[in-house]
Parts: sequence; C-alpha cells; structure tokens
Amino acid sequence: MRFPILTAALFAGHATFAQKTDWACKLRIQDEAIRFVLNRSEAGIYTVLNGKEKVETEVKANPKDSIELSLSIFDARLVFPANPGKKFGGWYRKGDAKVPSSGLPFEADELIGKAQPEKAQSALQKSRWPLEFLEGEKVQDKGILILNQQGNQLEGSILTETGDYRFLNGEINGNTGFLQTFDGGHAWFFRLKFSEDGKSLNGEFLYSQNGKQAFRGIRNDQAEQKGGFSKPEQNQRMKFSGIGANGQALTEKDFEGKAMVLQVMGSWCPNCLDETRFLVEEFGSRPKGIEFIGLAFERKNDPAYAVDRIATVKRKLSVPYPILWGGNASKDSASKALPASGGIKAFPTTLFVKKNGEILKVHTGFSGPATGEAYEAWRKEFRQLLKELAD
Repeated sequence: MRFPILTAALFAGHATFAQKTDWACKLRIQDEAIRFVLNRSEAGIYTVLNGKEKVETEVKANPKDSIELSLSIFDARLVFPANPGKKFGGWYRKGDAKVPSSGLPFEADELIGKAQPEKAQSALQKSRWPLEFLEGEKVQDKGILILNQQGNQLEGSILTETGDYRFLNGEINGNTGFLQTFDGGHAWFFRLKFSEDGKSLNGEFLYSQNGKQAFRGIRNDQAEQKGGFSKPEQNQRMKFSGIGANGQALTEKDFEGKAMVLQVMGSWCPNCLDETRFLVEEFGSRPKGIEFIGLAFERKNDPAYAVDRIATVKRKLSVPYPILWGGNASKDSASKALPASGGIKAFPTTLFVKKNGEILKVHTGFSGPATGEAYEAWRKEFRQLLKELAD
C-alpha cells in the first residue's frame, strides 16, 4: 500500500507522535540481529541511529493502518504499526530488490536512558587487516578491514579497490566479536573470530536472508589499498548521452568547450551517495570552466522510476549539478554508454575530462568518510586533479 507523504507538523498535532522516544531495534538476519536505534523527535520526525551515522527518513503513513519510513535516499523502508507503543514489530523492505515483497523482520523495545552507548575511557586501539573473501577455498574478493577498538566497542570499515563498506560498528568479547551496519540501503553482519595471538582472524559475512560468505585476514597495520586510477588509450574523446529531468536527451556536445567531472553512479549505491555528498561540498570551490555531471544507472529500466529516483537524490542532497539517466544498473550497460572509458568496473566511477574532450584519468570506486585518512587523502588528490583540468 502506498501512503501520501505527511508533514512533520501534521504528525506533531497527533497526540501519539508528540512524545520523544527511542527504541532499541533488532533486525533479524539469519540467526543474528543487527542492532540500531530508532529515534522519534517531539516533532514526529524519525531518525535511524546506525552507530555514529544518522540515517534520515521521511514518513509515509495512514495513521489507522501502518507507518512507512523511507530510508535516506534508497528505495527502502521500515514498516510498522501506526501507533507504536513500548514494544512492536515490523519489516525492513527494499523496493528495488529482486523480490520486493520479501524483507527482514525487526522488533523494537522502548529504550530507557541514553540512545547510544557511552564510549569506554580506555585508549583507542587501531589495526588493519587485509581480508580475503572466499567461495569455498577460492578467493573471490579482497579488502582491508580498518578497525578501531575502545574498550569492547568496535568501529571501522572495509576498504576495497572499488569503494568501502561504509560505517561499521560492533563489539568484541575475548576473541570473538561482530561488526554490523544498517544504513537504509544495506543490512550487513560480520562474525569475527580472532586467533589467540591476535595476528589473524576468520569470519563470516551475512548479507541477506540466506546469503553468507566466509573471509579470513592477517593483521598488517601498514597495509594500504591500491589507488583506483586508470588511463584510457591516448586521445580518447568522451562520448555519452543521458535523459534529463524534463525528458530531454543531452550528450557531451551540450557541454562542449568545458572540462568535466563525470560521475557514474546510481541512487541504490551507498558509495555513490557518499561521493555525491563530497561533490556537492566541492562544487562551490571548483575552478571556473569545470562542469560536474552525474550519469545515473538505475535498477529498474523504467524512465519514470529512474527520473523519480534521480529527483530524490537531487532534492535530499541539494545537488546543484545535472544528473542524467544513463540506463540500466549494470557495469556492462555503463561500459556501453561510455565507450571511451576503457570499461566501467564499479559504481561509482569518476571520469576527469579535459576541455577538448580527452579523458585525463578514470577513477574507480570511492573511499567515503567512514575510511577516515583515505577519505581526506582523496580530497587532496581530487583538488589537484581539478587544477590539472583547469590548466
């Protein structure tokens, strides 16, 4: 059932929604529970607290039936009773999932006291763990777990060549622990088992109702992730086309004579949204003559759906640059749409294009704010690339 969007003021006038409340929630994934806090303000505005991350929501509801909270920018929602009490249950569902009607159940209990656990006063310990994700004994993927521990509390992310796993949080007890995240677009749980000497770990990654993957790692605090740059063949000229908000087709010719930062992205991709926030921050200080352009590839091959998802991104993130619809969400589709790129290997991918249309560099992936030092290093590198484009 679809409900109209109701304003916060309307909910504030409804007695049930006038009381500030926090609920401790457990989202069931296989035989584990991802924990998050659901906060309702006195104005009736809901926020999901995912460790140190705050996930904004919009309320869609029929007060006599149920509440739907759309989560951040994703085509995803929490559904629960319209008059939540001290205890209630509900569902997490994704509209762009392969089986949209499926989902994960969650349960909520009113939280008395602080919404977030206090940090332990012990010293912060930092470590890095190169990981191998396995299919049987075959390595399917690699990454670096960046782990921060304070007392029994864990925070961090997993850095890969194509992006990061965003904000992870969890706990450790002796040699076992867990990391988790619920950012609205993904519900992930990582079981951790450390060796007695603290030099290696084994784990299991739960990523859906049934999906799981083993991983292993060896501690190496000097581990660094390779850069994601590539350079197409010399003199390759940028060509692309996309559909704008008004249904008009635009191509590279509409931006002729200007250098470009072309962002290959999708509204379903958390790293893409982190990059969009970054580009919005950098937009105002960019050198003259450089355009930022987004080319979005969406999970439903439906123009109306794609335009609506893009409009949501632009509205919620206050995006000042154009985002065009490029086609269906797949690396093959994006590669065909951008033949001069040398192939799109991941979302997001960022192309830096000179005024004459020549591609200066292609950068695959994005290290977001959860990666700390890697994020700040990218900011410096990005600004240097803009100077090269402006020359």
